[in-house]
Amino acid sequence: MTDTVLYPSRLAQDANSVSDALRELGTAARRLLAAVFTSVLRIRPASQMTTAQQEADKLRAYADSLYRTDPRYADDLYAAANRHEMAVVSAMAPLAQ
Repeated sequence: MTDTVLYPSRLAQDANSVSDALRELGTAARRLLAAVFTSVLRIRPASQMTTAQQEADKLRAYADSLYRTDPRYADDLYAAANRHEMAVVSAMAPLAQ
């Protein structure tokens, strides 16, 4: 059989180490949660909306140039431009509320 001896000074030192580690863990968890909430709730800049609108306008201009030779493909491009533009608008709508 083995005996285990507990030294009170060593226990106090270990308790302080555990306490410090838990305090650091709590601080790190708090910072992590703050960063996650900040990134999730961050409002996207209006420049993204402008960029999507500009991309859609470029696609529509390309569709305009193709409309005489291939109207079906041009219609598909118009639809794609609308979908692209509306996807950005609908993605930003919940953030604006």
